[in-house]
This record gives sequence, structure tokens and C-alpha cells, in this order.
Amino acid sequence: MRRILIACAIVLVATLPLRAQFVVHDPLNYAQALARYAQLIEQFRFMVKQARRLPVDMASRYKVPATRWRHHDTETQYAYARPLLTALNAGDTSGALYGQVTDRLDDLDDLLPTVPSELRRRLQNSYATIQFADSVARMAIHQIGAIRSNGKNTLLAAENMENDAASPDETLNSQIAVLNKINAASVLELRVSETTNQFLMHTLEQLLVQNKRSRDAQARAMDAQVFQWRYGLPYGRNLFSRTASTMDSWRQP
Repeated sequence: MRRILIACAIVLVATLPLRAQFVVHDPLNYAQALARYAQLIEQFRFMVKQARRLPVDMASRYKVPATRWRHHDTETQYAYARPLLTALNAGDTSGALYGQVTDRLDDLDDLLPTVPSELRRRLQNSYATIQFADSVARMAIHQIGAIRSNGKNTLLAAENMENDAASPDETLNSQIAVLNKINAASVLELRVSETTNQFLMHTLEQLLVQNKRSRDAQARAMDAQVFQWRYGLPYGRNLFSRTASTMDSWRQP
């Protein structure tokens, strides 16, 4: 009877589905998981540390008062220079304002045919120097006025960027927002550099005008000296000989 019961128990156990699970412990995988967990914690602490803002009020600590663009007085003190000062304030595209305060340069075309050919080129060069100076002055006055007129917009953009940089608003200090502000600052720097280059260019052009005038004056002096060396002695001898012969042949009437 006992044998029959044991056999039935064996058969019953054999027919039941196996549901038992055995946990396998791998020390190496466990150590790697702990190391990865510790690394994640360190990364999180680093990110929290990097996200901290400066412990100061940036708006008051780093704010520098802007130097405002000033405009020339065109109403009270300088009435006769008003056209030119107006051009320096707002620009003068056509050059009409500059022309109101400069002496008119007479036309040369009708005079050239009557000028001796050996002097015609010198006259044209002298005339060209005056035109060159007028063109440089008109361009410089117009662009200075245009830059001054646009200066308030440049200052406004710089102030907005300064306020955004010092803002405590978290939406303006996310990683993407900071990159956007850096890009905007770079673009503004390029714009200001372009304006600076324009000022430098006008300074260079004024130096070119001065150099041309100086060179022309030196060329005229050199030409006069060369002419004297080339024709002075024969001309003097001829003049002296004629004068002496005239005096020798002179008789009291």
C-alpha cells in the first residue's frame, strides 16, 4: 500500500508545471551596476553645480552706463553751419547740404581748349584734387550722419542683450537660450565692427586727400626747380646779353 502511495505522489509531482525560479547572483555584473550608479550620481551633482547662477546681482554689479550719441545743435548757436550739421546728424545722400556751405567749383570743360597743351594736364590734376576732396568729404559726412542716426538702435540692442544676460528668468538661462544670446552678441559685434571699419575707412580717405595735395605741391616745386636747372642759365645769359647790348647801343635822343 505504501509503495502505491509513493508511486502516485511521484506521478502527481511529475505532471505539475514547474514554477520555481532560481536567482543567479553574478558579482561582476553587480559591481558594474554599482559603478554606473555612482557615475550617474556624480554626473547629476556636476550638472546641479554647473546650473548654479552667480551669487551676485549681475544687473547692478556689471551694468555700465551707455554713452549716448549726441547730435549737433542746428537751432541756436551755429545757424550758418546748419546745413552741414544737419548732414552730420542724419546723413546727406545727395550731398546737397554739403554743397550749401562750400564754394562752388566752376566748370572746366569750356576753358580747357584755350589752355596751352603743356599746362592742360596740370590744370586737370589740380581740378581733380579738389573734386577728390569733395567726394571724400561728402561720403564721410553722409555715413557719419547715417551711423549717428542709427546709433540709438545699436545702443538699444546692446541694452536688451545686457538685460537678457543679467536676467534671473530661468527661461533665458537654459542651455539653448545661452547659446542664442552668444550668437546674438556675435552678430552685434560684427555690426559694431562694420561701423568701426567705416570710420577707419573715412579717416584713411582723408589721409589720401592730404597725401595727394602734399604730393602735388612737391611735384610743382620739383618741376619748377627742374625747369630752372634746364632753362635758367641759358635764359639768364640770353637776357643779360640782350640787356647789355641794349645799354651799349642806347644813345641820348
